[in-house]
Amino acid sequence: MGYHKLLRKVVTLQRKRKLIQEGSKVLVAFSGGVDSVALTLSFLDLWDFFKMGRLALAHINHGLREREAQRDEDFCIDFASRKGLEIFVKRIKVRELAVGRNLEEAAREERYKALREIKERESLDLIATAHHLKDLVETMLLWLVRGAGREGLLGFDEKEGDIVRPLYLVKREEIEDYVKSKGESWVEDSTNYDLRFARNRIRYRVLPVLKSINSNLEESFLRLREVLKEEENLLKELTERAIENVVRDGTIDREAFLNLPYALQRRVIYKLFGLRSLKEVDRMINTLKRRAY
Repeated sequence: MGYHKLLRKVVTLQRKRKLIQEGSKVLVAFSGGVDSVALTLSFLDLWDFFKMGRLALAHINHGLREREAQRDEDFCIDFASRKGLEIFVKRIKVRELAVGRNLEEAAREERYKALREIKERESLDLIATAHHLKDLVETMLLWLVRGAGREGLLGFDEKEGDIVRPLYLVKREEIEDYVKSKGESWVEDSTNYDLRFARNRIRYRVLPVLKSINSNLEESFLRLREVLKEEENLLKELTERAIENVVRDGTIDREAFLNLPYALQRRVIYKLFGLRSLKEVDRMINTLKRRAY
């Protein structure tokens, strides 16, 4: 019997991008949800293929859903025990840490902080997260409706520093089918259905409509991202060259700057000053047009 489609996609990505080097010690961000269960099972099924030096799980209890949070933690510990895997559990009080910040963003930041603390403490090499193709589409759409530029529309990469995403090419339906085929269960986070969150509105209201127009929506977004990524890499190179040509002794050569195409002017200002708002970038360009900087 051949490999499940999910496993074939994981293998394809690994061969193409070399996310995990042989002998690597990997920490899986394990929530107990179907995605992280699928990721862990795929590592176990492909153990001989990956040739990892060590595999461990990390469960971060955010303390946001009291009853569910304890249920999830118990599930994760039991799962690790059944699979003979190490698991590290860290409890954090996100509401207290999120004062003055968006709760969703704060939870994400604190989760990655906790994961890296465990990784460093345990001398592990990589953190594997279960982000998949549908997550990528949702992220790209979120940035699109929020008015992001090209960089935001790229979503996220298969590998970013010490973060790897082996399920990057996998659809959500394939994940659930794979876990069911293994006879495994998972836990559901009730907040995933809370329509007060923008991502959930995109997931349950926008994506079904778009999928009714294009059943291969995820693949189309993936192809679009690949094109945008190639173009972004070229634009980054052109921007670096432009900066070398217009910056003199730590100041901007006004004449050389104004001779650049407007698109490059924007990228130079963005790169030099780290401005996020397009209005702020355009305002600075207009200032340079009016006087020497």
